[in-house]
Amino acid sequence: MSTVEKALEILDLFHTARPSVGLSEAARLLNRDKATVQRYLSALESQGFLEQDPLSKAYHLGPAVTRLASVRNLTYPVEVAVKNVLSDLVQKTGETAHLSHHQKAGLSDVAIVETSLNATRVYIEPADILPYHATASGVAYLSAVEPARLDSLLDQSFRRYTDTTPISRESVMTLVEQAKASGFALMLGTFDHDVVGMAAPVFNHLDAVCGSIAVATPLSRFDDKARDTIALHLRDSAQAISRIYGARRQPALDAAE
Repeated sequence: MSTVEKALEILDLFHTARPSVGLSEAARLLNRDKATVQRYLSALESQGFLEQDPLSKAYHLGPAVTRLASVRNLTYPVEVAVKNVLSDLVQKTGETAHLSHHQKAGLSDVAIVETSLNATRVYIEPADILPYHATASGVAYLSAVEPARLDSLLDQSFRRYTDTTPISRESVMTLVEQAKASGFALMLGTFDHDVVGMAAPVFNHLDAVCGSIAVATPLSRFDDKARDTIALHLRDSAQAISRIYGARRQPALDAAE
């Protein structure tokens, strides 16, 4: 690794669950000797990227990080970055794309970009709550949650939306396991008779799943070629959104290739 990469690796140790870190902890987490880590900590402190607490001697992020974050938000806000990723996904797939975030009852769309490349397209209702069991977004989200939380989310009765909606815990779990194996969820006509959804989970700055990015295709236009194309670009878009949110973990969609 280059000197710059090693320094940035130290900055990557900090997040909301670990807002400060001492020398010994940093050396352990990075699997490096204390002397080397101390040199990088001191260099980052001298440039304002870190500050050291005079009592605990632990390091926390410094004002230089705040300054850069402010510049980033002014010049390229998260909302703009997300819309750009969705627009790129629409251009590459020819279909409507949307991003949804978890909320108590399901997932709620926070950004939608409709395609203009096809006269027939799927309309996404912004106010709809996307149920866990009946949508690709929901199943993709379930595929990345912790086991204990998955059990609690599946401990309920499921509403039937179409003739193909999975309504048993077993059938939903089968779809979740398939999504885990392939890296994306694929749902045909389970929420809307004429719509196929494909979705992948996205992760936040804590590396926890926070929602899903999805592509919605009219059933009449969906075939193996469309599936493969969407799966390929969905992978890149899920990774891009996760990076925007500050995640280090990336969606594993290698099986889609």
